[in-house]
Amino acid sequence: MEIKSTQFDMTNPFAPLQQRVHQVETVLRQMPSAQREQLLVEMLPPMPMHCTAPAIEPAVTMVTVKVDEWDGGPVVQQRYPTAVLRPRRIVGYIPWQWRWIVAGIRLTRIVRKSAKQQMKQFNKLRRQMIRRVLPRRNAMRGARAR
Repeated sequence: MEIKSTQFDMTNPFAPLQQRVHQVETVLRQMPSAQREQLLVEMLPPMPMHCTAPAIEPAVTMVTVKVDEWDGGPVVQQRYPTAVLRPRRIVGYIPWQWRWIVAGIRLTRIVRKSAKQQMKQFNKLRRQMIRRVLPRRNAMRGARAR
């Protein structure tokens, strides 16, 4: 079986359809005119002679109307504010393994935060201790030299 190279060519996605239309046209040209007209009458539905909807719609014009009896106040007064119903999360059964995992994650965060604060405090105290022991030359910034 021979596969045409144009079968997989997607530069023109309508190529197979166009080839089929071309084949049909060549077959119709080869038929006698009486048979061709009879086939066309059978295959094609009759075209309606009149269109009910206009082809082009008329342009829309906006018109403002002055209302004398309206004082400019609120049109509709609401007694109650509009209720906003938000969907709530349906809590189902949570297995004990997941509870332990969540507890472990939370504990890890708490321990990290505490360790970070303690390291900050320790570094601050260390800097203060270094400043107290004053060197004779090249004192740290903010420290008094002896």
